[in-house]
Amino acid sequence: MQMSRPRFEKLVDEIAQSVLDQLPEDLRALAADVVLRVADRPTRAQDPDGDGDLLGLYEGVPLVERRPDDVLFQPDRITLFYEPLTACVDSESELRHEIRVTLIHELGHYFGFDEDELRERGWE
Repeated sequence: MQMSRPRFEKLVDEIAQSVLDQLPEDLRALAADVVLRVADRPTRAQDPDGDGDLLGLYEGVPLVERRPDDVLFQPDRITLFYEPLTACVDSESELRHEIRVTLIHELGHYFGFDEDELRERGWE
């Protein structure tokens, strides 16, 4: 699907706000600290297989792995990838759905869920 990068970023912002608004208050406060960004495509380091199907990526230390005495130097970050996301859909409604699912999936990693737990919750 063809969509300009600025329009894509606007959709991401709208969907991210909607997702945050639907979280319970305690999780919303925690998720507000995560930096959300858009990149054209994953780097080789982010997608070593290079198969081009990586839609999003969480980078950071999941909440369940943190200790009270940990010092974090970089903020947790979720990156959504413009080119793979727009390439895997045929319409804006499908794109909205994929952005939402991808964002929720990556937030799940931030909260500490592994792939099996995400699948069980329907967040894959």
